[in-house]
Amino acid sequence: ALGPYKGGLRFHPSVNLSILKFLGFEQILKNSLTTLPMGGGKGGSDFDPKGKSDNEVMRFCQSFMTELQRHVGADTDVPAGDIGVGAREIGY
Repeated sequence: ALGPYKGGLRFHPSVNLSILKFLGFEQILKNSLTTLPMGGGKGGSDFDPKGKSDNEVMRFCQSFMTELQRHVGADTDVPAGDIGVGAREIGY
């Protein structure tokens, strides 16, 4: 990577690698058009938080973030919410 990224995290049953690649590329374009000095990225899982208990969602989010932290930098990268990822999921 050449620098920090900004982009969303998505938890939805339709998530797959091709969707994430497309959305990541789209995020690069969005960030460049707004002159943000950041790259773009997108991440996620086919986990569906709908219908899950708070405890199930919390356990999944904690495991997901534990793995994600190996690939992003806390002081440089800016992951954000997207479909299926809101304040509750970010808060875990």
